[in-house]
Amino acid sequence: MPLYDYECVKCSHVFEVYHKMNEGNETLTCPKCKAKNPKRLVSQVKTHAWSQFLDKMEKKINPHKFK
Repeated sequence: MPLYDYECVKCSHVFEVYHKMNEGNETLTCPKCKAKNPKRLVSQVKTHAWSQFLDKMEKKINPHKFK
């Protein structure tokens, strides 16, 4: 199941929820204030392999940062 970021429309609390891709936010409530229907945020997906690749490229481009 994917991990989604949500923001409460009442108190602006940001929290994460694991649920199926076809599930909506109608049944979700804010863990802080219990308000219903938080808005789903656009979030980036990062993997360990992607992070390693970016680190390698950064070392090639800016080797002075890693001395």
